Amino acid sequence: MNPFQAGTRFRAELRRGAGFAAGFDVPDDVLTQLGGGRPRVLVTVNGHRFRGTILRTPRGNWLGVSPWHRAAARITAARRYDIDVEPDMARQSATLPS
Repeated sequence: MNPFQAGTRFRAELRRGAGFAAGFDVPDDVLTQLGGGRPRVLVTVNGHRFRGTILRTPRGNWLGVSPWHRAAARITAARRYDIDVEPDMARQSATLPS
């Protein structure tokens, strides 16, 4: 059993990216708990839950948040939030047709 399945919480500032992009920098230890790579996750921020993928970028680990999710969660850039992440087991166990 994956010890991370219960999820983890970290605190980060919502940063603006290029254009309409915004997201959170994910600490390395959180990515390690998720098994590294590009984990698909279930995210809860400010009571709003959505699916996402943590990406490796030259600047670090990035969890993008679309404008729709930012509006639904009532979050804005340059503020810090508690973010809960857990593996998105439904998306990770999907199989491709042969």
